[in-house]
Amino acid sequence: MMIDCVVVGAGPAGLATSAALTQRGVDHVILERSQAGDTWRTQRWDSFRLNTPGWMNLLLGEQGRYAYADRAEVVQKLEQLARNTPIRTGVRVARLAPARDGYGLQTSDGEVRGRTVVIATGDQNVPRIPALARRLPDRVAQYHTADYAGPGQLPAGAVLVVGSAQSGCQITEDLLAAGRRVVLATSPAPRLPWRHRGRDSLEWLIEAGFYNQRPQDLPDPSVMRAAQPIVASGGRSLSLQTLARAGTTLVGRLIGGTGERLDFDDSANANMAAGDAAAERMRATMDDLIRRGGLTASPAEPDDTDAPVQLDPPTTLDMRDHDIGSVVWCTGFTGDFSWLNPSMLDGDGQPRREGIAAVAPGVWYIGLRWLTQRGSGILFGFPTDAAAVADAVKARLHGA
Repeated sequence: MMIDCVVVGAGPAGLATSAALTQRGVDHVILERSQAGDTWRTQRWDSFRLNTPGWMNLLLGEQGRYAYADRAEVVQKLEQLARNTPIRTGVRVARLAPARDGYGLQTSDGEVRGRTVVIATGDQNVPRIPALARRLPDRVAQYHTADYAGPGQLPAGAVLVVGSAQSGCQITEDLLAAGRRVVLATSPAPRLPWRHRGRDSLEWLIEAGFYNQRPQDLPDPSVMRAAQPIVASGGRSLSLQTLARAGTTLVGRLIGGTGERLDFDDSANANMAAGDAAAERMRATMDDLIRRGGLTASPAEPDDTDAPVQLDPPTTLDMRDHDIGSVVWCTGFTGDFSWLNPSMLDGDGQPRREGIAAVAPGVWYIGLRWLTQRGSGILFGFPTDAAAVADAVKARLHGA
């Protein structure tokens, strides 16, 4: 049986696509290897909360305007969305190949044939772990962001957190709240001041079109490779110096190690300064919006997370001397696209595409960072991209 459209993946991006296809009367099916919202169920820690408020997450349905849903609430909302979709769970796609009048998908439940295909598996669900991890002593327990659940999961002793983008800083806060000692290997991640001139920064940034920026409009394309700005779980300002004042030992980037010895570069102060500079750029963006729009706004308020600290970070550590019993690798994710034809991938195994469109005709992507705009990789942007994908699917099916 040939289906008009096959959507691969039932995370929020895939579910948004299903809703958009249904609105346009397109017959389709969703194939999901596990359950709806699987990565939200299995790759988020226990205290995780969204950092975008309810008004930015309309895909999840009714919630408080300034509510910050926790992991269980997000999973529940996604399950509710999935109940109204033509989903087939527990179906893993092993291969996508051209077929007469469309594509054949080889799956764990046999072949599924579709005239068009939407790939909604995302590019942030396969852990990236440095090769150095294999050189650490066997006595040290190792986790990635994807399998970190909470402080009680870790053995006794101090914890080395590697990576100070959003997950690394939030997990550090989680550990500190439980009374754990933390060494944080830092990176030059940007940070977002949560409030500015009487409003949440996200409100100003939405009005400024920050999340609508397209890749082709960026003066510096390297922005697309930058980490997400640091904020605290649930929506608060957070900075490296805040973590230092709370007792975290900040060090530079982890560059090597042998046995119990770890080596770091001397970038900790520079990484802190990079976060501060990013916060100032964010404030300048908001100030420019206020000025150009002739808007009324209160004066800029002080932000405790800006307060500087003096660091003299070590460049070597002996893990046994510092009683480090575990490491949490907050070193990011990639996506698994090995089931696609190699001609659809670049040298890094990532999709070759033009906007939402794959290089293979009749195939589209959704849920990738910077797919069409800055907001493409978050809940806020999925409905917009889903509408564009659904329109493209319908146009192809109708021969437009």
